[in-house]
Amino acid sequence: MSWYRRLTPLLLALAAWLAQTWWLSPPALAQAGATPARLALVIGNAAYREAPLANPVTDSRAVAEALRQGDFDVTMVENADRAGLERALAAFREKLTRGAHVVVFYAGHAVQHRGRNFLAAVDANIRSPGDLGRDASDFDGLLDALIVSRPASAVVVLDAARENPWQAALGNRKGLAPIEPLENIAVMAPVTPGRTQAETPGRTDPAIAEWLKAIRTPGLDMAAALTRTRDAVARATRRKQQVWISSPPAVGLIVTPNGKPAAIAQATRGVIMAPPPPGPQSDQLGPYELSFWETIRNSENPAEYRAYLDAYPNGRFASLARTREEFYRTRGQARPASPAPAQMASATQARPGATPAPARPLRDCEDCPELTLIPAGTFEMGSNEMFEFEKPVRSVAIGRPFYIGTREVTFAEWDACVAEGGCSHRPSDRNLGRGRRPVTDIHWNDAGAYVVWLSLKTGRKYRLPTEAEWEYAARAGTTTSYPWGNTIDKEKANCVGCNAQPRRQAIEVGQFPPNGFGLYDMAGNAAEWVADCWSESYRSSPRDGSAYSPPGCRERVLRGGSFNNDPRYLRSAARFKYESDVRFYTNGFRVVREP
Repeated sequence: MSWYRRLTPLLLALAAWLAQTWWLSPPALAQAGATPARLALVIGNAAYREAPLANPVTDSRAVAEALRQGDFDVTMVENADRAGLERALAAFREKLTRGAHVVVFYAGHAVQHRGRNFLAAVDANIRSPGDLGRDASDFDGLLDALIVSRPASAVVVLDAARENPWQAALGNRKGLAPIEPLENIAVMAPVTPGRTQAETPGRTDPAIAEWLKAIRTPGLDMAAALTRTRDAVARATRRKQQVWISSPPAVGLIVTPNGKPAAIAQATRGVIMAPPPPGPQSDQLGPYELSFWETIRNSENPAEYRAYLDAYPNGRFASLARTREEFYRTRGQARPASPAPAQMASATQARPGATPAPARPLRDCEDCPELTLIPAGTFEMGSNEMFEFEKPVRSVAIGRPFYIGTREVTFAEWDACVAEGGCSHRPSDRNLGRGRRPVTDIHWNDAGAYVVWLSLKTGRKYRLPTEAEWEYAARAGTTTSYPWGNTIDKEKANCVGCNAQPRRQAIEVGQFPPNGFGLYDMAGNAAEWVADCWSESYRSSPRDGSAYSPPGCRERVLRGGSFNNDPRYLRSAARFKYESDVRFYTNGFRVVREP
């Protein structure tokens, strides 16, 4: 423990005595009832001369973006040498005030010596303990500054337990040294002290990925976010990776506050598609629920009653909504099929192994996504290759043709929805540009608002694809792992390991060859939301191409993998999950339109 840490009790006592004296200047006093300061320090060090890393800068940018969206005052530095580290720490210390809510995130290398941790600068050349003062920053100094500032609640995420070339010169210990419990300050590391975690280039450590998901959840307290992160990583890795938390933070630190529902008012009625998160909390929000119901109470569309039930499974109108959903769905199935467009008449049934000719695309309005007609057919859904949740493989029948987006929904198409008031969230493009890049940082409810806006704008029924429809369209008559074959051929998709020149970001849609149906980017680029709730297997899933939608669903399915995934997650059968009300910078979607 540093000499500064030993003085901490004396400094705290002195601060308490000063706070009671009449001559202390008013700005230094915490005002009762004032909104706590929201402060953050984010450091991403990757460009080490001796031991470069792939992910810290990307991860730190994602963290900083989430914190800024939560109205944190973020001090950020990337690839900092020793002087840069000290400048960032000094700027952060200047902002610290009593009673603040604080988040610190460090990703990079660290070494330990005599029970203390040191954050390594990118120009580090540590050959003996004497080099630490020159090439690294004492982590205790940062903790000491936090202790003295007396935050209301603080969390420090230390993503630094990696093998490095310098630890041997300081002793044979590995990983991070343990950190003692501190009042109101929690420290989280991806693995327990004394252990290291290998980096997978282009893929965020599961602990950081799960923590990001948790802090983006509206209204989730940091203590609950850390617990959720620890439990999710243990499940995902079958307890091979154990997140370490020094102690729980004080309650009250919430990164993403609860938002207000976004109302869509177009034509004769609107639909609220982004109510507060489903569950007991949302069931108590009477005004939101009542507003939602009033917008759909005269509807004959079963999907609108399903949207209400997803938001308020125990709501005051839940019984009536279920009755109407079933009635209008049954009535719709009983009606004779409407005349199919000319394109549909020529569409043939898709059969495994046969690659059908792509139909001519269409577009319902200037700002609408381009659509491609997918013929009815049957296929074998799932895979025995890799994960249990892709099993069992079973035959699924797609009974009717449908239109699906030829490409992923773009920023330009999304921004049109924002401009017309149909969508309330304007996601950041991370300074990469908007236009024809796929819109990302979209949660499932956002996508729902977009398809309702399109439906009202065009008079056509737009929705998200079901999981079965998505896989059927991605396979395009093939039975191989990928739409193009069983191997990850180069320059077929945008992912980690798919390209000679790694991109590590989403690129404009349609840059790679289409599949047999004429669809682009069904593998890679942006991960795509579908309509279904997550299930741990296909044993209870429908075989008629409809969505698996049990009541009270929280986790939804994503398909196709993203630019940030390795090739395993780009297989036609690959699937993964995310909370429906949490945004992430890799996640987007494409639309389906019923004929």
